[in-house]
Amino acid sequence: MIESFMKPSRLKTLLIGLVAGVAYAFLAMFIVTISHHNVSIGYIFILPIILGAIPVLFSTKEQLQSYTTYLLLPWGIVMTFFFLSYIRGFEGMICLVMIVAPFLLLGTLGAFIFRLIKLKQEGKGRKLYVSLLLPFMVLIVESNFQVEDQYHTVTTSIEVNAEKLKVWENIKNVKNIKTTEINTHFIHLIGIPKPLNGELDKNGIGGVRSITWEKGIRFKEIIKTWSEGNGFGYDIKVDPQSIPPTTLDEHVMIGGKYFDVIEGSYKIDSVSRTKNIVTLTCKYRITTNLNFYSKLCADYVLNDFNEMILEVIKKRSETELGFKFDDKKPAL
Repeated sequence: MIESFMKPSRLKTLLIGLVAGVAYAFLAMFIVTISHHNVSIGYIFILPIILGAIPVLFSTKEQLQSYTTYLLLPWGIVMTFFFLSYIRGFEGMICLVMIVAPFLLLGTLGAFIFRLIKLKQEGKGRKLYVSLLLPFMVLIVESNFQVEDQYHTVTTSIEVNAEKLKVWENIKNVKNIKTTEINTHFIHLIGIPKPLNGELDKNGIGGVRSITWEKGIRFKEIIKTWSEGNGFGYDIKVDPQSIPPTTLDEHVMIGGKYFDVIEGSYKIDSVSRTKNIVTLTCKYRITTNLNFYSKLCADYVLNDFNEMILEVIKKRSETELGFKFDDKKPAL
């Protein structure tokens, strides 16, 4: 009876695991931040495994017999860590959304693996505590590898039921974009500002499209190729200093250390007199220790952004005709 009384309750052990996991996550974030390796394998893929393992390390084998809670507790650790990081301004919403999937899935995987190991080991499994050093060991190894730039292209198309000339005019200049013209997209839910204005100063090579987004973001598109009525290509010039530091996370800052959008193009392909395919292409750079994952995120975000821009062009072009097309039949 005395022995039973002295054993820690399962609830208390779980709470200790939760608090310890969150504290460990902040310690890891502090270390990787000062070492400038936030976008790394050690932080995004190894850390969550250890976060899932921490509650297991604090638990007895008897408590581990019931495993469901241990598979879900890492989610509590991750979401608490993310919530506190966001409200304290340590991480932005964009980055947190980008890494939430691996943190949740690998956290559960870590809990599952370490539970099996601890149940099979003799004694109290204290040797497993050395695993707490794993993210930092991987970080040290990563720091010895040269990070290389990788360039990728995202191509997005939309069908516009309007005459080609109307479409062309609405591609060159997208002025005074109203909130009502923009459909809600994933990029808006994670805090990426909406476009407000796009204005071309002159036709032809050498022309400059001045782009304005919400929150004071401004950049220029320098026209480098031009096919009258058919499309144009441009280089993107961004001054990172012109972007308020609270607008975009360091890890997704355009023109920043990890990410940049460097060029783009519009092209119109005619299907019929009143039907055209408009294609928006963007070329971007990523420079991280896990470019394979960064590419997945960048492709999705840029394609979503391109769709939003093309939808505005489509709405304006079709509305300006004086009637709205619906497939092949105009609706008066």
